[in-house]
Amino acid sequence: MVYDGKYYTTKTSVLSDEYRIFYEDTGKYELQGQERFLDKDKINSIIRSLNKTSKQALMKGTAKGLLVHSNNVDEKLLNSDTPLIIICDNDEQCYKYFEKAEGLILKSGSSGLLSHFSAICRDYFSFGHLVSDERSLAKLNKYEGKFISISNEGENLDCQEIAPITKTSQLAEKITVPAMRRIDRILSLDECEKDTVGNKAYNLKRMMNLVKEGKLQDVIIPSAFVLPHAYLERVEKYIAENPKNRFNEDNGIINEIKDYARGVLSNDNIMVRSAFNGEDLEGYSAAGLYDSFGASLERLDLDVINRVLQSKNKPIAVKSRERHGIKDDEIKPSVIIQDKILSDYVFTTYTESPLDKNKLLIEMLITDKSYCRPEPYQITFDKRTGKLAVEKEHEIMTEYIFDENYNILKTTKLGESRFEELLPTLKKLVKNALVLEKEFGKPQDIEGGIKAGQLYFWQARNIVKKTIKH
Repeated sequence: MVYDGKYYTTKTSVLSDEYRIFYEDTGKYELQGQERFLDKDKINSIIRSLNKTSKQALMKGTAKGLLVHSNNVDEKLLNSDTPLIIICDNDEQCYKYFEKAEGLILKSGSSGLLSHFSAICRDYFSFGHLVSDERSLAKLNKYEGKFISISNEGENLDCQEIAPITKTSQLAEKITVPAMRRIDRILSLDECEKDTVGNKAYNLKRMMNLVKEGKLQDVIIPSAFVLPHAYLERVEKYIAENPKNRFNEDNGIINEIKDYARGVLSNDNIMVRSAFNGEDLEGYSAAGLYDSFGASLERLDLDVINRVLQSKNKPIAVKSRERHGIKDDEIKPSVIIQDKILSDYVFTTYTESPLDKNKLLIEMLITDKSYCRPEPYQITFDKRTGKLAVEKEHEIMTEYIFDENYNILKTTKLGESRFEELLPTLKKLVKNALVLEKEFGKPQDIEGGIKAGQLYFWQARNIVKKTIKH
């Protein structure tokens, strides 16, 4: 903490949210402007007790198994025939349990809850839930080490103890990965086909064409181009010759990419995104398995491209492919280089809500309020009634002032609802999302943003539901 003459000021994280804490020194512990540190755990405990926290279904359904906290999961338990329902502290922690768990309960999470994580829950589990409410967690903790049946199909979590059970045989649906033609040059979106790039890139082309045809209206698809797998083999070979080459910003390959980009993209902020032939397939989304990164075009080197490329070797990706009978050599990575939109809001839209199939669900964050994660706006559109409604407001920042004895002297809520000013753009979002659902022939998971009232879509994929067969 830093003393400014009146308050010590700091930020602290609580349940993956950041809060600004002002500590008032009444003179008893005056330190003449020196740093002072409070007990973070104590502050966290106080703030948790005050906040109304989340209970949010990620995948509606029922799971049966042994309830265990991730801290108590060992290799013996993971390799046993005991079905597990695992409580994880956050979404990053639980990725390693996807192949083992019957269901997951999260205590906190990040913006990944908007898209990748929810998509993975649909693909892997019958049940997934975010529970950061302390009372609800205390009730769940009483079942630690016991076999339970837990369901979120109703309005509330339904949990009850059951007799011990063992795993039933489970077979993942075998996935066919499309073969790719060898193209060893940079491709424009217009040149992308299903047998030259992954579906993520091909779907960008499809959306771009729908804009040109006037079927998608009042929406912009950020400009992009693609490095196909044969072109990326040159990148791998150049780096294999000398690992330091990946940081070289002045070589034939990177200069060719930058020159191409300057003729296509509109600004220096870019996204370097995976577009593998093993992503966004029928019955298999592979969401969250492969990496994407933000970068600067002018300072672009081969390292960031190589990191996307090498994400094919991540343990979670390898295990997932094994589970679905996909051979490693079938994966042909391609990489999208795309304009990054520095949007005011980012959203994921599910044209079939995982919580109610009759509704479209928009989950949206205010970009400059990153401390509010994982509490996004939840906005629904009822396809039967045409009603657009806010189910949950974006959480606003809370400012606390403590004295040196941890007494709260003042609490201030910062921010206000922006739904009304967003309403015209949200209506356009719903209209265009439903057009994509119709044109692509499947419910869609759409990622995008809003900047100065302008709507952007930068990704669309089919919603994939759980593929394990019992």
